[in-house]
Amino acid sequence: MTMLDHIPPQWSEIPQTTLFLLAGILGFYFVSISQSWAPFTRVGKPWLLSLLSGPRAMSFTMEKHLQVGYDKVIRNTSNPFLMRWWGMEYIFLPIKYLGDLKRADGHGLSFFESLNEAFSLEASVGDLYSSSNLMVDVVRRGLNPRLAKITPLLESEAIYALTKEIGAPKDWTPFPAAQLLNNTVLRTTSRILIGPELCRDVNFLETFQQFGISIFNNGFLCSMLPPLPNFIRRPLCRLFTSLFHKKSLESAIEMVQPTVQARLDKLQPSTSPSPSSDPELQDAIAWTLSLTQATYPAEHNPERITLTLLHNLWASNAGPAETLTNMIFQILYDPVYLPPLRSEAEESFRIHGYFTHKALSPNNMPLLDSFIREINRLYPTDSVTCMRTVTDNKGFEFHDGLRVPVGSRIAVPSLAIQTDVDSYADPLRFDGFRFVRMRNSEAASSGTPDKEDVVGDGAKYSAATPSETYLPFGFGRHACPGRWYAVLVIKIIFTEVILGYDLKWDLNEGVIQKVRPASLSLNGMFLPNQRQQVWLRRRKSNMKSSD
Repeated sequence: MTMLDHIPPQWSEIPQTTLFLLAGILGFYFVSISQSWAPFTRVGKPWLLSLLSGPRAMSFTMEKHLQVGYDKVIRNTSNPFLMRWWGMEYIFLPIKYLGDLKRADGHGLSFFESLNEAFSLEASVGDLYSSSNLMVDVVRRGLNPRLAKITPLLESEAIYALTKEIGAPKDWTPFPAAQLLNNTVLRTTSRILIGPELCRDVNFLETFQQFGISIFNNGFLCSMLPPLPNFIRRPLCRLFTSLFHKKSLESAIEMVQPTVQARLDKLQPSTSPSPSSDPELQDAIAWTLSLTQATYPAEHNPERITLTLLHNLWASNAGPAETLTNMIFQILYDPVYLPPLRSEAEESFRIHGYFTHKALSPNNMPLLDSFIREINRLYPTDSVTCMRTVTDNKGFEFHDGLRVPVGSRIAVPSLAIQTDVDSYADPLRFDGFRFVRMRNSEAASSGTPDKEDVVGDGAKYSAATPSETYLPFGFGRHACPGRWYAVLVIKIIFTEVILGYDLKWDLNEGVIQKVRPASLSLNGMFLPNQRQQVWLRRRKSNMKSSD
């Protein structure tokens, strides 16, 4: 009896040569992978063992394996380690290589290629992420220069969103915090990243939520596949996309594209829109039309513009909502922070104007900036940052001579760095005003008398400024271009909530929540507790109504 006699009957119909060929291909693949990654220590469970681990599978405990790799490999040897993340082999780098990532250009290391692979985006949007810089330029050249101008629009939309989601309850009323804040962020940010035509359309909001969920679910399903060569993995992921995401994408396009077409029809062929001249045109549709007409003519069509809008909104929505949920959890878990944050906001608004961009700046709300920064440090939306794929055929060489070949995937274990004793004192303790003290200490030691010289929108300790030990927005020239906008949205909605409403965990007076609501970990990304309710009622004193 040979081993072939043990093959199940249904397999016997497959030609033996085909079985041997497949075995040979897979064997060659795994041998080549093991050889190419020979210099690096592998961390984590084998795929099958992880799959059989149920709730302890790597997909649900990724941050713990990253911490093991950081402690046992990076801290002990200062070398990278190798681990499967989002179903693919990644080299996780120590902090010493952040300078190399900062200096690298976008041609040799690609964030979008890594994102495309993780979520199989090419299967649904083609070369949207690789053909041009349009998506990034809409943010850098359209959104960022107009943050001060759009602040009143965001504040107005946030009030509308909170009124629709909460109302003005005179008595304590429970709300699921995560859902409430996700809906509020989507309503608010859609005013800018889509436009006034759709931001209050309930059908659009629901359609877009399904669109975003289907992207994540498709990527998560692909990440559960066994280690496979790309020529097998990618067709499978494309199949999943057609089954689970394509329909929601088509529904979202049907909602947005007519609005884009209507705006496009209003343009004169020889002119470009002037979004700065009309408040109603302060939105991403106007900026994208202007950019495509002037700089990206090949993408000056409703189909391409619609995809750009949808994917920029997808990229900007979840992070602020999750950060806001964690901020609300924190002020309820540790209520000592609420009074000074309220007082700071009220004082800044009295001096600099109600919800003006200047009033919300780090110069004038340093406590809030520090609080956001500390939330992002200890309770980030992701435990990994700086994901890149090497796209240069020559590979990529680091400053110490380490070279990784083309096709290699690299990333940085950001949460492990942000909770390292070498990065911060008492790193596992939440200290909401940690960065205010660090800023003040630095100012005192340098003899700088004026805080304007120490803090600002690009200041060292603002919530939007990356550093080697603060990495929620990435690092270097490839840091998230929308981070200032994200922080602005967070500040507006959070301040509206704490000034407009009283908050508590439970209807019963004096109830103290002794355990912070646990987050759900999915491939190292953290989803705030979706069941936790908060109780809200309209505050008796409200600055805007009393002015």
